[in-house]
Amino acid sequence: MSIKKRTLGGSFTSPAIERYWAKPSSAHASSDEAFVLAVLDALRKVRLEAIVVGSVAGILQGSPVTTQDLDLLVRDTPTNRRKIQALGAALGGRPRAITELSSALRIDLPAATIDVLFDQLSGNLTFQALRARSLSVSLGGQTALVARLEDVIASKEAAGRPKDLAQLPTLRDTLRVKKTLGRT
Repeated sequence: MSIKKRTLGGSFTSPAIERYWAKPSSAHASSDEAFVLAVLDALRKVRLEAIVVGSVAGILQGSPVTTQDLDLLVRDTPTNRRKIQALGAALGGRPRAITELSSALRIDLPAATIDVLFDQLSGNLTFQALRARSLSVSLGGQTALVARLEDVIASKEAAGRPKDLAQLPTLRDTLRVKKTLGRT
């Protein structure tokens, strides 16, 4: 994984992440993987269907990019809003609005940030469409529902932010290699 840590020396105060460090199956997991595993476990426990999107979706498919957050796409329903509150509590954080101009929520944690996006990504990529094309990726005994590289690329192209545009060559190269090797 290449998720940049926000803490020095890899020390985390989130109980959910600390529990993952203590598990034998996580003995060889990096701090980044432990963070993702803790999030996947919490998603399972609160029964929130979420698609991993953005850079972490690329990383989980072998792209050597870096990020400081984990982006999740969920359906915007009252039930899911309650589950997101439970997710934050399970991980030791609290969801908050990112800006007044967006419905997206952010859960700040010592290890990294989780951004929860609702219903669609840039490029009119809807939850339903992404869900139909998503991959199940196994990681440390957990399973993540992950947006395909093609969709990650389309979303970053549509967003057009400098940080997204900078990752496009690497994501496209990863997709090209995967296709050449027949692993898409």
